[in-house]
Amino acid sequence: MTDTATFLDRQPAVLVLEDGRSFRGDAYGAVGGTVGEAVFSTGMTGYQETLTDPSYHRQVVVMTAPHIGNTGVNDEDDESRRMWVAGFVVRDPAVRPSNWRSGRPLEDVLVEQGVVGISGIDTRALTRHLRERGAMRVGVFSGPLVLESQEALLERVLSAPQMSGAALAAEVSTSDAYVVPAVGQRRFTVAALDLGIKARTPEHLAARGIEVHVLPATSTFADIQATGADGVFFSNGPGDPAVADREVALLREVLDAGVPFFGICFGNQILGRALGFGTYKLKYGHRGINQPVLDRRTGAVEVTAHNHGFAVDAPLEGDVQTAYGQVRVSHIGLNDNVVEGLECLDIPAFSVQYHPEAAAGPHDSVYLFDRFIELMSGSASPAANIPAPSEGPA
Repeated sequence: MTDTATFLDRQPAVLVLEDGRSFRGDAYGAVGGTVGEAVFSTGMTGYQETLTDPSYHRQVVVMTAPHIGNTGVNDEDDESRRMWVAGFVVRDPAVRPSNWRSGRPLEDVLVEQGVVGISGIDTRALTRHLRERGAMRVGVFSGPLVLESQEALLERVLSAPQMSGAALAAEVSTSDAYVVPAVGQRRFTVAALDLGIKARTPEHLAARGIEVHVLPATSTFADIQATGADGVFFSNGPGDPAVADREVALLREVLDAGVPFFGICFGNQILGRALGFGTYKLKYGHRGINQPVLDRRTGAVEVTAHNHGFAVDAPLEGDVQTAYGQVRVSHIGLNDNVVEGLECLDIPAFSVQYHPEAAAGPHDSVYLFDRFIELMSGSASPAANIPAPSEGPA
């Protein structure tokens, strides 16, 4: 078990970015080497949910909060069956956890699951570097690997695949379909395509009387129909939406059939492509649980949870004519005007780029699950009672 003595006896570690900049610190978690895309998360809490979010597959996550591990790890807050991050970067790891829900120290689980990390570096300087230069490939090396030359370690980093062009959903998806039963009386059935789904999403749906059939990413429209679904949901997930042609084709079958649709994160990008919009890679993405988003329908500003490095390229103003009728941007990010939601006015479909299931919070956007229920119940036809977008607060 992790204790003070272990902290005093850490092996050396080094972080090497693809542009050649490096940071030296101490090993944290498993000892060895790992490569991936360097990204940063601005959440003050929720590191357990971050580590187990499949959307972080092949990414080395830098935590901007300085103290990590304070609350340990419990058996309730995992978002999936394992940790998915390629590596973990923190400034000051907790010597020991202190929380009534803690079951064991975070570092013990990092070691068990083979997550290579580094601690004791200036994560503020690293984050500023990524903001200025953009997300890039990175390697974290500890133990004997730090004895290799800077050139040799940099070559390891440069040999890692880019995130652009990566098709990763099938790598994190469930291999077998499963059902999350409705809580209480079943009101609707939803087919949820697992592109990297987080556990809280079907839980939110189930709590509203929805029986959720979670399907593998490779499922067909016939598989969706076999569930008797009243609605279809596409989840969050990792990878570049520009290469998700199979998922786009599947969603078009759903839209052609007139089945109500709701998408989150990767699901939002897939809807954007299905409607004819493009996608692009953000400079350094949005990751954390404190991102302001404007709901243009109501003018309300929501504090939201994000984890995305790609975005939809759609006009922010006015309604756009597509093959599926009129579409508008329903939500925008207030930090950089990124498209954060799409709403179809002539068919029952909408999506958001952020995470209304939001564990470890915030919960400003949980109403979107109820909006999905309204679409399935027919109580809100697609274009009914949708005013023109509000300019929002000055």
